[in-house]
Amino acid sequence: MFNYRNRRVSDEIRRIIGEIFIKDIPSNEFGLVTVTNVKCTPDLREAKIYLSIYNQDPELRIKSLRRIKNKVSYIRGLLGRRISLKYVPKLIFFEDDSQEYAENIERLIQSLHKGDKID
Repeated sequence: MFNYRNRRVSDEIRRIIGEIFIKDIPSNEFGLVTVTNVKCTPDLREAKIYLSIYNQDPELRIKSLRRIKNKVSYIRGLLGRRISLKYVPKLIFFEDDSQEYAENIERLIQSLHKGDKID
């Protein structure tokens, strides 16, 4: 029961935060942002939100994440209006670099198999 509720709340927070980035925050401010995962603490007082920020320049991604962190109280306020929980969780944003990591592994595998011939 507990794990089920935690998972459902995390999924709902992910959906709502994604909508906030689409509807309420101008896309030109941060670029294309995708909420990839949300992990809530067992008491649902804190939510770790993992974001994919699509920008080729790592420095711009860092700046975008910093600007998102500066708007955390605004985002939390919007979340509080759209979700029915006793407490609105504290939001902590992280950059999700799993896609970049997977692409790097794929490039390494491709470079290993460059000399292989396929018959």
